Formats: sequence, C-alpha cells, structure tokens
Amino acid sequence: MAQLKVIKSGDVQPQNIRGQPREAGQIKRIVASDKFFFNIDEVAPGFSPHHWHKHDGYKTEGFEVKYPADFEEIYHILSGHGVAQWKTADGKVEEQKVDPGDTVYFPAGVVEHQLLNNGSENMRLAVVGVPPPKKTPIA
Repeated sequence: MAQLKVIKSGDVQPQNIRGQPREAGQIKRIVASDKFFFNIDEVAPGFSPHHWHKHDGYKTEGFEVKYPADFEEIYHILSGHGVAQWKTADGKVEEQKVDPGDTVYFPAGVVEHQLLNNGSENMRLAVVGVPPPKKTPIA
C-alpha cells in the first residue's frame, strides 16, 4: 500500500518560466508523476506562464517536449488578474478576462492559446495537466 506524501513549499525549488528570464516569474513543480503534474506558477506583469502554443510539442533549453494527444490542462487563478487568449480558425485573437477564483480549462486538442498577466501585480495560479508531456534531452 502506498503512503501519502506531504510536500512542504520550502522544499520545492522554483524554476524560471519556460524560456524566460527570472524576472518573468517562477514555476514550482509540486508533484509530477506518470499520470499528472501539479504546479504553482507565479507570473510577473506583462508575462505568460507559457507563450502562444498548442499542446503538441516544442523545443527549449536542450530539451524536446511532446504532449500526448489526450493531454488536458487546468489553470486556477489564485491571485492577480489576466486574460486567457486563443486563436480562432481564421487566426483572430479572442480573449476573456480572468480573476482570482476563475478556472481556465484546456481540453485535448485545444487551439493555440496563452494566459497573459495584463495586471499590475504578480499572478499566482495552480496548474494541473494530465497525462504529462514527455521531456527528452536533445542530443
């Protein structure tokens, strides 16, 4: 039988946001398993936790990341303000304001999108993704 695990906030090392300098914000990967991941992201004004993208794959910092076809993701806004932005089939950008307590759901096969902190304070969000993407070093 598996044991539960308590993860203390101070035991989790923050990482820079994907391909961004430290001043853009930090990601704390709290739990990562073969079935899901859970992060707490803190994003500075003017930045996004993940710039315009689809859930297919990308290359960054010596790694290639590939998403499973059935990947789904949830952003739950803890504090701060922003806009969820997505592109329609004809390339038009749509957006909707998000505030603390709001949740953004990205279903499998979601269109190109980003969440942008357009506020004046850091935005904190809880992030869950299932199943997690595969990250492999680029040789």
